[in-house]
Amino acid sequence: MSRTSLLAAALTLSVCLANASAASASSSSPTQASMGAAHALMSAKPGLLQRPQTLITPKQAAINKVKALLTTFFTDQQLSKILDAMAEDIYAKKPFKESFDTLIASGILTQSQMAILAKVGSGSQNDSGATSEVPLTKARAVLLRRFEPYYNNMSKTILAMRSNRKAKADCFNQVYVMVNKYLTKANVTPVLTEIKSSLTSKEWQSMRTHGSALFLWSRYGL
Repeated sequence: MSRTSLLAAALTLSVCLANASAASASSSSPTQASMGAAHALMSAKPGLLQRPQTLITPKQAAINKVKALLTTFFTDQQLSKILDAMAEDIYAKKPFKESFDTLIASGILTQSQMAILAKVGSGSQNDSGATSEVPLTKARAVLLRRFEPYYNNMSKTILAMRSNRKAKADCFNQVYVMVNKYLTKANVTPVLTEIKSSLTSKEWQSMRTHGSALFLWSRYGL
């Protein structure tokens, strides 16, 4: 039976119960009984029609923020794996520079995603015609410099939680909460702006043309 049918049946039952109660009341006060039935129906209706709200987990909230403010390059599943890997690295006290290069790999890129990364380089060939990876290398350097302080702050928080014997799952959730808190337009704007300014005109053209999915450039007027 569908949810709509169940609601209709429940409402009907409420009316029947209210009418039965009214019928058993004094026959000298029909108006009062009818009012009681109507009141019962009105009281039952909101509760029956109310739908439970779907709770968003801290990890999903972080994923949503990444896709809304930073990049749509990764799928939800890939971002989930990347966040898990980062939380694991932070919990294991791994330095950011050591963790950074393994995070993307943990997402297991598809062939089409790898092709996009290759195009960013192929569009910025050097004078000899060889493919250059300079745009991605420069972008990586900016990301490392900009994100490392926040990563270190998260590490301090998780270290304190571990010292207080907090469960590993609680530590992971706190990482997701902190990622979600950090990802604001005010924090992301200078990162993407610096990536652009670090590139030559030709490199930026390649990055903007072929790597439009890597970062949400247009959201920041870039």
